[in-house]
Parts: sequence; C-alpha cells; structure tokens
Amino acid sequence: MKAPVKNQNNEVINLVGFRFREIRKENGWTLSEVSKRTGISKGTLSKLENGKTQLNFSSVNKLATGLQLPVSDLTNPHSIVSGKRAVTRALSGTVFESVDMDYEVLCSDIDNAQQGFIRAVVKAKAVDSNLPWHRHKGQEFVHVLRGVLELHCEQQPPLTLNVGDSVFFDASVGHRYISKGQINAEILITMSLNGYENVVDSLP
Repeated sequence: MKAPVKNQNNEVINLVGFRFREIRKENGWTLSEVSKRTGISKGTLSKLENGKTQLNFSSVNKLATGLQLPVSDLTNPHSIVSGKRAVTRALSGTVFESVDMDYEVLCSDIDNAQQGFIRAVVKAKAVDSNLPWHRHKGQEFVHVLRGVLELHCEQQPPLTLNVGDSVFFDASVGHRYISKGQINAEILITMSLNGYENVVDSLP
C-alpha cells in the first residue's frame, strides 16, 4: 500500500513507536505512567517504542486519547504544528492492517485533528461469521475510489456501491465492508476519531 518509512541510515522504522518514544521523553513520562493513563500494558508500550510490535488503529487512538494528544501526534513523522492545511503525498500516510482491511491515515499533520480521513483497501471477499461487526462512535462517510464495494449493516439489506458512489451512516450500527469483483475495493473514509475503538482491529 505504501513504501516503508526509513531513518537516515536507511533502516525501516516503526513510525508510531518512534513518535511515542519522542513524545514520552519530551514529557518525562515513565512507561508505568503511560500504562496507567492509557490502559495499555507496560510491556506492550516497551515493545512499541523499541520497534518490536505495532499497534492497530484502535490502540493508537486509545494511546493518544489517554495522553490527551491528537492521534496525529503519533501518526506523523514530524512534530505537529498549528495550521489550517494538511497534505499527504501519494502513498505517504501511516498504514494499519486489520483482518479484513488495510487503512492509510491521510492528512493527519494538523493540530488537534478530531476528524479522521482514511484510504482503505477492502480485503474481505465474503462475510465471515466468525468476525464481529465493525462498530464505533460517531458517523461514517464512505466514497468508492476503485472496484465494487458491498456494505452490510445490521438489520438492513446489503448495499452495492460502484466507483464514484458514496454513503453516510451511523457507525454505531454494526457494519462490514466486502469487495465484490476481481480486485479489492479501494475506499475513502471520513469519521470522528474521538473515542474511536473498533473491535475488529483488536483481533490477531
């Protein structure tokens, strides 16, 4: 989905872990303090900042919320500055992988961003009854960029969306995205990041 982020020595780095370590040291926080504030174990935090593990999208938002930071502070490779414009060059956003979708976070380099903009590739080809529904606070807008998307919502018939089609819905209602056709559907999503926690992201 994108090229990996590298440091000056051309080594691949864990961007979120790198930013977390920077922010923690700048504020003089211990791992124990961060763990208490976020509910994420000290061991996981240690592995994160040492590049030995990666967090899913929900956990990154949980970390940011616990530290009272915009999630963009953790997903942007540079220190965040106040401003009214954010730009993400092609294939340069931070990527998170889940069981059924890959997410690329877009335009996160703006202070106190509360709205998430995401380019996602839908990998699921059929409804998996073993997976829980996507479900989180707020509303969600989806626009199809490529392929054919089938949106499944609880107690509603499936909705087929083609390139150029859009939908806006209550994201607290259980929903799933399915790719129809030979290629994976690519979609643009916008949603509130405030309190975002998606159970599907927490699955191995």
